[in-house]
Amino acid sequence: MKPTAVDYLLCIHCAKPLALQEGYATAPDSPEIITGKLACAACNRTYDVRGGIPRLVDESKSSHTDIETGQSFATAWKSFPRMDERYRQQFFDWISPVEPESFKDKMVLECGCGKGRHAKIVSECQAKMIFAVDIGDAVEVAYQNTGHLPNVHIIQADIENLPFGPIFDMAFSLGVLHHMNSPVSGFLAMSKKLKPDGTICVWVYGRENNRWLIRFVNPARVAITSKLSPPLLKILAALVALPVYIWARFVAAPWSKMQEKMPGLPSLFYQRYMTYISRFDFNEIHHIVYDHLSAPVANYVARHYFEQWFAEGALPNPVIRWHNQNSWTGISSHDPQILGDMHLRLAKLLAANAKDAALPSQSSSP
Repeated sequence: MKPTAVDYLLCIHCAKPLALQEGYATAPDSPEIITGKLACAACNRTYDVRGGIPRLVDESKSSHTDIETGQSFATAWKSFPRMDERYRQQFFDWISPVEPESFKDKMVLECGCGKGRHAKIVSECQAKMIFAVDIGDAVEVAYQNTGHLPNVHIIQADIENLPFGPIFDMAFSLGVLHHMNSPVSGFLAMSKKLKPDGTICVWVYGRENNRWLIRFVNPARVAITSKLSPPLLKILAALVALPVYIWARFVAAPWSKMQEKMPGLPSLFYQRYMTYISRFDFNEIHHIVYDHLSAPVANYVARHYFEQWFAEGALPNPVIRWHNQNSWTGISSHDPQILGDMHLRLAKLLAANAKDAALPSQSSSP
């Protein structure tokens, strides 16, 4: 933990400032705090700093399901810790029309940091600070990958019980809220940490076009695969990933290129998403499959429900974008200029790509 982090951390019970107690230990070659205690003078509670990470989760305040899910994903991130150069493009594809300049000199909150891949990218975009939180031990992988970066703070915390005030210019969460027991509660909790002119961006699984996942994969995941031991699940995920990899790279991607020359060709099953992931190697697709099979909870969010989240958070006129024909990106801002710019960028993107402009019909929902 960097000493500067203490200035921003609040007690998750009473929302009063925390202070670093005497007797902490630092790294041999830096002021990084490796072990110690954070104390709240108002309610006399203390929190550990362990392995360089403030541990600000109180299981009595958190959903048991969210704790379980966090630990499940921690196992996944520890099994697949690699940082891939292709993550940068994937990150900006997920948050489009947000651009790299949106993070420069900003205070940023990431809710659900996993192994730290997005925190690293935001750091490279010259954010003033990024506080990256996760409920489980995935923070240990994130710390290994990004703890050395001067503007990155890794915090173990629950999205519904965040240890901050409203200090952030930007808050984002990618692929995390839909794994919470109450996705909308997570969204509202992070939205409350924005400054009066702050911006929020989230990406979630869509309900539209995912009928086959909801009807077939979801029941198998809940009943069987999420209960398997990690070594056994890793083997099963590899067996499933092999045909997915072959279909994506050698069928869907070439077929998409053929469609550019022959627009009359019909689309294949899940073609848009399969073409997108064809850029990744087998190791990454193995991780994607493992991720889908391991989660105790996965919610698929319909557009109309997704829009309600923003209304409940008093976030006006959100930018809602259909991503890879199977998921939703949503962005809003309390700053009218930023929000207006986002809408203009999206309009230009959709004008340049008619396929992205074709939103799912109501009949495509399960």
